[in-house]
Amino acid sequence: MGAALMLLILTGCWKQEQPLPGKPVSAAEFRRELVDLPLCGTPASGPMAGKPVCTVHFADGHAILAGSGVVARLFWQFQGDAVCRRDQHDPVEQERCVRYERLPNGRYRNSDGVAICIGPCA
Repeated sequence: MGAALMLLILTGCWKQEQPLPGKPVSAAEFRRELVDLPLCGTPASGPMAGKPVCTVHFADGHAILAGSGVVARLFWQFQGDAVCRRDQHDPVEQERCVRYERLPNGRYRNSDGVAICIGPCA
């Protein structure tokens, strides 16, 4: 870290932006407000990093992830308030769980830090 940046940090003149905290979304709220809707965002890491994708969670426990030339069929369920997903061909042990939080302006964010909108998004 450069001396000038260190000086700005120590004097309080420069602060790294921290994401604003959101309101946690419960399993009941997720089911009521977000099931059957396209939840769209652009992950910063993982196999879809930098690519816009949308996931639709259907009430029957199936989901579809689509975007950037990829279509994946998934299974999903709740573990507490976390939404756990896995590819239809993967064993249950490979589930990946995320939590959602409500942000201002009708947006959401998952626990991976991906900003989510109800698509299609502008």
